[in-house]
Amino acid sequence: MRDDAVVDSTGVDAVLDTMGAIRQRFSRAHRAQCARAVILSLLWACASSSLIFLNNHLLRERGFSYPMMLCTMGMLSSWLIACALVHTGRVKLKHEAVVTRRWYARHILPIGSLGAVSLGFGNYVYLYLSVSFIQMLKSAVPAVTLVVMTTAGLEKLHGTTLLGVGIVTLGTFIAAYGEVKFSAIGVVMMIVSEFAEAIRMAFYQYVLGNLKFDLIEGLYVMGPAALLFLGLGIVMFELRDFLDNGAWYIPMDSPHHFFAAALLGFGVNYLTLGVIKATSGLTFKVMGQVKNAVVILLAVVIFGNPVTSIQLFGYTLSLVGFFIYQRGKSQQLVAAIRDRDAASAKE
Repeated sequence: MRDDAVVDSTGVDAVLDTMGAIRQRFSRAHRAQCARAVILSLLWACASSSLIFLNNHLLRERGFSYPMMLCTMGMLSSWLIACALVHTGRVKLKHEAVVTRRWYARHILPIGSLGAVSLGFGNYVYLYLSVSFIQMLKSAVPAVTLVVMTTAGLEKLHGTTLLGVGIVTLGTFIAAYGEVKFSAIGVVMMIVSEFAEAIRMAFYQYVLGNLKFDLIEGLYVMGPAALLFLGLGIVMFELRDFLDNGAWYIPMDSPHHFFAAALLGFGVNYLTLGVIKATSGLTFKVMGQVKNAVVILLAVVIFGNPVTSIQLFGYTLSLVGFFIYQRGKSQQLVAAIRDRDAASAKE
């Protein structure tokens, strides 16, 4: 009996030691994962904020008033880096057989045109609006996205989501009303940019369906389409003025600024995917709103952008609406999972 007890005790100790080792490994892996997520999030926030202020500096203070050319530099550098990674074998193309010329013309070119409109007008607003006000207007993205997705039949209305969007819209209107340096042209360009991005995402979801590209493969495939339409925009709106004013000397005088802007464009794209993979899409959206708030604070403290109390109230209201909107989206997701599980159980 004693021998059996000793064996049992030894077996229990071994199991406990194994469980302790597994728990320690899991805890260590969890800490490493959390640390990676925090580092990627901080890098993304710094790169994204730096790109905002650098673009504003180049467009307004350096006098390089050619927003499409500026965002084309970032897109071109991203595409060239993607090409280098693909052609050196570092990245494998998973959907190479699908991407034929006809498929590309029908699916990717429309997405590229909408991306070019979103990027181009999104940069043009820096010529008309302050950095702080632009970040406030970005809080209206959920409202624009809901309108586009619902119209396209890709999303169903939900009470909590609709309430959040209504509060966001009201807050954005209040912030716009309190803007000291209000520009109707700038606001219209911002709205066009946001709608173009929302339509691009809806088109992407509707046309491509389950065909998902990784970041590098997506840049490699979609980059030429966006560059084509950005190039057309440059020819139509910026090239003549650029040549007449001899504005080529501006990048020649400070090439490091433009080189940094190009690399930051790629860095923001790459880090965005890294943050989403390390956290979640919802966490990324929440961090985006936090980052916008920090950019507003920096724009006021460092760069002296005027912000009125009415604007702060409107922006705060928009943030409240945003979190209500995200709560509604979470409720929709939980309900969809519950319905799917119930349907599976019946089968």
